[in-house]
Amino acid sequence: MKKMIVVFLLFTGVAVANNDKKDPAKYPLMAHVVASNRTGTDASISTRNSNGTYTYGDIDSSDATVQFRIGNLLYTCGFGCRKHVQVGTDVHARIDKRKLYILADDGQTCDTRIRGVQEIPPQAK
Repeated sequence: MKKMIVVFLLFTGVAVANNDKKDPAKYPLMAHVVASNRTGTDASISTRNSNGTYTYGDIDSSDATVQFRIGNLLYTCGFGCRKHVQVGTDVHARIDKRKLYILADDGQTCDTRIRGVQEIPPQAK
């Protein structure tokens, strides 16, 4: 009986933790999606060298980026969230170290590595 109670509490804790990830209160910032470069792929390629042999390599998604504006800062991020956001929309966000965590309008969550941060100069009136 004690084992059943422990198992039940473990599953309840996991369910609460998963629901907690989708709580907008955990994402205090609003991020505006400025741009999305969706050209990155996850694929393997082979190319023929000048001597006629084939070389193999992997293409990573390093060229796929998403840019988010939070306040007066522009965050250039990796490809982790590019399928969950649309350019021109606002999403809930939070920043932790070098990662940006996103809660999309459809309730999906994702995280992406921050590649760069730029300050946006104020607009002249």
